[in-house]
Amino acid sequence: MKKTYIRYFKKLCSDQHGVGLLEITAVLFFLAVVTIPLINFFISGNRFTAQARHEVAALNLAQEILEETKSVPENQIGVALGGSASTITLAGTKTTDGLYNGDKIATTGGTGSGQIRTITGYAGSTRVATITTNWTTSPDSTTSYIVFEKSDSTPYTYSISVTNGTNNLKTVTVLVNYEAKGISKSVSLTGEIIKR
Repeated sequence: MKKTYIRYFKKLCSDQHGVGLLEITAVLFFLAVVTIPLINFFISGNRFTAQARHEVAALNLAQEILEETKSVPENQIGVALGGSASTITLAGTKTTDGLYNGDKIATTGGTGSGQIRTITGYAGSTRVATITTNWTTSPDSTTSYIVFEKSDSTPYTYSISVTNGTNNLKTVTVLVNYEAKGISKSVSLTGEIIKR
């Protein structure tokens, strides 16, 4: 009797000439079990890649600004003599009209620190620089500044601070703000420059 069942089972298996619904269902279930985690993995990977791209771009911008400010001559770093809503009076000795036109000016300490504007006019005789957009907080005689070259081709906002250190050094800190997945983040770089 046992041999009869075995022969019947062999005959049943050998008589199949196609794929049954049960086999197709099993394969589809297996593919779903394997594919769904892979799709989630790729979506998460894309999110992390986009976040890393923003972080690297912000870090590169901070490095670029830090290197630029480290190479700025001493007469482009100072404490303002005063200012108004759309101007700042520089303490430098440069008297050439239009010398700083198109350059950036960052307030790095004192009243109104953390602002960056583009200089549109510079009167050498009075050392007054006119800026594009009015200051949020007007500078005064406590406001330190730095004048540097930087294009506007960046989607990130940034600020620069310069403090006097020891041994004839100044400490420059660049803070770049960016947004990743709707969350505000920032990167910061610090370097030192020798007073020249």
